[in-house]
Amino acid sequence: MALLALRLLAQTVAFLVLALPAWGAVQLSLNTELGQVDKPFELQIEVSQYTSVIGAPDLDPLQQDFKIHANRSVYLTEKRGGRTIFISRWTISLSPKRAGSLIIPALNVKGESSQPLPFQVQPKPKPKAEPLILKTELDTLDAYQGSPIELSVKLYYSLNLQSAALTQPRIEGVAVEQLGEQLNYTASLNQQRYQVIEQKYLLQALKTGRYRIPELRFNGTDESGNPLSSASKPLEFDILPLPNNLFQQIRLVASEVRLEQQWQQPLNSLRAGDTLNRTITLVAHGVPAQWLPDISLPIVEGISVYPQPEQLHNSSTNDVLVSRKTIEFKMLLTKPGLQHLPEISIQWWDSVRNKPETALLASMDIQVLPFAAELTEHREPDHSPTTQAPATSLAAKSSADKARSDTATQWQAWVWAAIALICAIGWSLSQQRSKRFETELALLKQAPKPEPTSAVSDIDPTLQHNSFSALTEACENNDPELAYRFLLDWAAAHWPGMRVRTLEDIEELAKDPTLTYLLKNLHHQLQDPSDSWHGDLLIQRIRRLRQQTSQSQIRTRQNLQSQSPEPLSSQLNTPSAQSTRVQGPLPRPGQPKSSDPKKGRGSIRIAIKD
Repeated sequence: MALLALRLLAQTVAFLVLALPAWGAVQLSLNTELGQVDKPFELQIEVSQYTSVIGAPDLDPLQQDFKIHANRSVYLTEKRGGRTIFISRWTISLSPKRAGSLIIPALNVKGESSQPLPFQVQPKPKPKAEPLILKTELDTLDAYQGSPIELSVKLYYSLNLQSAALTQPRIEGVAVEQLGEQLNYTASLNQQRYQVIEQKYLLQALKTGRYRIPELRFNGTDESGNPLSSASKPLEFDILPLPNNLFQQIRLVASEVRLEQQWQQPLNSLRAGDTLNRTITLVAHGVPAQWLPDISLPIVEGISVYPQPEQLHNSSTNDVLVSRKTIEFKMLLTKPGLQHLPEISIQWWDSVRNKPETALLASMDIQVLPFAAELTEHREPDHSPTTQAPATSLAAKSSADKARSDTATQWQAWVWAAIALICAIGWSLSQQRSKRFETELALLKQAPKPEPTSAVSDIDPTLQHNSFSALTEACENNDPELAYRFLLDWAAAHWPGMRVRTLEDIEELAKDPTLTYLLKNLHHQLQDPSDSWHGDLLIQRIRRLRQQTSQSQIRTRQNLQSQSPEPLSSQLNTPSAQSTRVQGPLPRPGQPKSSDPKKGRGSIRIAIKD
């Protein structure tokens, strides 16, 4: 009976073992109990079975609330109760898409499903607010050769700064130009409100290739004196060659370029010896004035050009950089006749339309009348029949040029003869007046009365006449070195008691614009003797200056003769003899100037260090 019972028990166990399914239950496990949005965690799926048949889990239900990043699998075998167990294990890397109480859904592996698994997810924490952030940005990552690229350096700060210093951008092979002043404003970054200090730069590379902007560093202190620092990330940009290798002819790349000009004198009444002021302005968009090319005038025979210092100006219109380079040219007209001024052109590359362009000032002609026409306007009409200036208009003169060409030589001879006669008469009169005036001064000195308050400079007529004769011969022989030497001798005799050592001293004493530029022409010739020099204009101007001085001396002496000397007591009571009084208190030494209330209010400026 007992044997029968044991036999029945064995058959039951065998039946139960054979009745077990070929697939075991699907088990789920997590490597963490609490998740976080966008933070990966691992989900493990495991299936135990008695056969070697292996399947793959269906992961599609996970994609509703989770992102699947990785999936790896492992297959193992174990001995359990004398039987071989086949284990399939999958490890899935997931990250929650949202916060809250989520459910890892039931997963199916070859018909077997797991139980749903609850999973709690926390929201993504706010990033820790950094007190300082230094950022650099480029308006473009590639540009044509020579075209500027805008670099913006921004410092974000959320604390009070006591001092601030930023390193200057330095890039090998790239010109860096600071653009405008620093900007101060507020902005949001990473959900944090910051004060911002922004400085912009323009970068220009003349060679093609890839360039790297190294990190920039900020150093400063807070209001407690604690040190602060921050660094930007390096940036790279590419410089592309201009099409058809045009960079050898075009050195200006901009979005717009134009040339403008102005004349300070009318062009219909010019004479030889006059100075014509011509102002030319080069205007460009998108490039600083410091990078604009030079402006020069073509060489024209009969016109000496003296360029003045250039003026640079940068401004912003609708967030577009507008630059101007202005140069004034003093043009001394040294030759009469029809003068042709060639065109002026600037080759540039249009960065918007990607094609070459030309900024142009068209050529033009100007009519220059003879220099002698100016002298005849100041002579008495009864001295010579040739002193009457022509009364015809410029159009009538141009039509009569051919008729007068045959008598031009004879007419000029009469003019020079008249000039010589006037100079001789003037010198003779001035010598007689000088002797008479010296006698009158001697008589006044003997009287018990003070000297008059007005006096004429004691000019030695003999010394002046000799130096003037030598100067005339040097100018007629077109010898600039001798002309320079005798000109200083004549000036010292013409202005006795004054310091005359250089041509600049003569300019200051004469105060004659035309003579000033004739002296500059002489100085240029002494520096560069390769050009030919003609001294006729210079000696003509000196003659005119001597005539004006002689007439002024005559009028002064006539005024002295018509006035009787005043008593000494009367002179002492005149306002010119009284002491000068200063109204109000004097400034104290070292007293500080009043400060500008607008300067430095409500903003912090960064010191740019090399």
